[in-house]
Order: sequence, then C-alpha cells, then structure tokens
Amino acid sequence: MNTLLLAITAFALVVLVALVLRPVQEDVESNHEEDERISPLLRGINYLLSDEPDRALQEMVQVARLRSEAADVYMALGEMFRARGEIGRAVRIHQNLLARPDLSQDIHLQAHVALAIDFQTGGLLDRALVQYQKALNIQSDHAAALEASLRIREQSKEWLLAEELLSRLERVRNESYGSHRAYLFAEVARQRFEQHDEEGAQADAARALELDVRCAPARIVEIDLALHRQDLDAAETGVRTLWKQAREHFPLVIPSLLQHETFYQTRGLNLLRELWLDGQDAELILAWIESLTEKRGITEARNLCNELSFVPHSLRESLRLNATLGEDSDVHTGFARQWRKTAKNYVCEQCGVEVVEVRWQCPQCHSWGTLHPKAEENV
Repeated sequence: MNTLLLAITAFALVVLVALVLRPVQEDVESNHEEDERISPLLRGINYLLSDEPDRALQEMVQVARLRSEAADVYMALGEMFRARGEIGRAVRIHQNLLARPDLSQDIHLQAHVALAIDFQTGGLLDRALVQYQKALNIQSDHAAALEASLRIREQSKEWLLAEELLSRLERVRNESYGSHRAYLFAEVARQRFEQHDEEGAQADAARALELDVRCAPARIVEIDLALHRQDLDAAETGVRTLWKQAREHFPLVIPSLLQHETFYQTRGLNLLRELWLDGQDAELILAWIESLTEKRGITEARNLCNELSFVPHSLRESLRLNATLGEDSDVHTGFARQWRKTAKNYVCEQCGVEVVEVRWQCPQCHSWGTLHPKAEENV
C-alpha cells in the first residue's frame, strides 16, 4: 500500500476511535445511532486496505452525513478529497469547518493549516500564506506552518521575508541554519546587484560569507562587483578565493571573466592558465573552452585546447569537448551536441535529483548547496 493510502487509513482509524470511545452514560438509542455510523466507516477502512480509495471515499461521505457535528470526520474527508486532486471540494470542507462557531482552538488551527495546504497544492500561494499566518496567530511556534511559509517565500523569490521566517524556525527548533541563511543573503545580493544597488549587494554578499565562507553564489557576486568597478586586485583575490573555497563551482565565474576584456587580457588569461596547471581540473578547462567558443569563436578555443594539451579522461569530458570543438560534418559531433542540450549536469546529494542548469536550491528536496556537478555520464 502506498504512503497516501496509509495516511488516509490512519485518519479513518482516528475517526473510528472517536466514534467508539463514547461516554458510558449514552442510552440505547444513541448506541444504535453510533452503530449506524461505525458500519460505513469500517467498510471505508476495508476499501482503503483493499486499495479502493474511490469506494472508501463514498463510505466516508456517508459517515459525515450521519455525524455532521464531527470535525474529525470532515478533516479526514478533506484530506481524502485533496489526495484525489479535488482541491475545490477540500477547500469547501475546510472553509465550512472554519465557519462553525463551536470549533475548538485546536481544530481551528488544524483547519487553517489544512486549508493552507489545499491552496498551496492548487498553486494559490498568496491565499495559502494568509491561512498559514492565521495558524501562526493561534500558535506562533507552529513549525510546519513556518516551514511551509518559508518554502512559498523562497519559491516567490522573496528572500528577505524567507530569511525572517528561517530565523523564527531556528528559534522554534533550537537549531542553526547558518548555511541556509547564507544562500538567502546571496540571493538578496544578486537581486541588489541586478538592480544596480552595488552598496547593498556588497553588504549582503559579505553577510552571506560571514555565515558560510564556502557560499559560492555570494563569492561570485563579490567578483562581479569588483569587475564592474574595474577593481582588478579585488577581482583577482575573489577569483583565487573562489578556487580555494568552492572549486566545484569555479567554472560558473569564467563567463564573467571573459566578458570584462581588460581584466581577462591583463590578468584573467594568465590566472586561469595558472589554476589549470595547478589542479588540472577538467571542469575548469571545459568551461573555459565552451565560453571562449561562445564569446570569441571556435578557433581561439581550439588554440587554447592545443596549448594546454587537454585530453579528456571520461565519456562525459569527451562528449563535452566534441560538442564544442567537433567538426560540423562529423556524425559524432552531432550526437554530442544533441546530448549537450539535454544533459543533466548537476545532481543533488540529498535526494539524487538531476538538473540541467545550476541551482543553489534543490527543486525537489529544497535543500541549499546540495547540487554538485556530475563527474560521470551514462549514455
């Protein structure tokens, strides 16, 4: 049985217990009514165990009709509708619950969170945030509401609001999320740089690096700022520090170095050559060749490859080199270039998802700084 059915079954069992554990003072007529309610619930659980969620849902609807005052039944029903993708019906159930004046604060909290999940599942992120905030107004340390709100703010690229939520989550869980916060400040720095707020970008990049000296996006912002100011010394220092602290992401800065002609001709060319000779890093030379081909033409890229005597040592390296420098008439070049367009270049160490372009946050598990360049390729 899958996780979803197990979760729904757990809800149904909770409702069953709520129905069975009644005060002993109830009269015979009341017990008869309870028997009528328990029967469809037991059938519903049986259908869930038989992997028949549609028939189970019909029985749960019958339970709700027989016991209209039971909030727990409606909560379970809302979960089942959402699991089936019927977001509108789940929303209506949770909204009707919240409209009831006799609702306990605990159920009120659960209903707000459930309604927020409904909206979030349906892509209505603003409405989801409103409901999560209402849940937090009831219980300010509700970790699930804080974390869900954080994910929405990150998804919406509202980095400062995300950082505020992360700080609250740190206090609630008594844990440090320094590296996570560093990446958020790096994103703020990048936004400020693109908005031509150089002073703010510098401050936020520095703040990010105070939290995590290996935060590559923050270091790259510092290098871009130095290049923009024509501060060649600061740019070279930043490049060397990036090589030392976050080598796997060093290739990402090479296009910026090539874009600034003065720096590249006076320092960048010799600096990259020095770093290549120091580490013989295939990712560095391949990114350099690819950037040269795009910005200066294939002839200069081929000259560089010959000058540095680069020889690929893996299938992935061979495909990348052939895609960049291969002859147009060569069938292998055609294959390599087609592969290059869709090749997954980064893999998450946490969940294993693979993506084409670099991402500082994993799109699947939402971890920060866990996507690393792939070293091998299966074709």
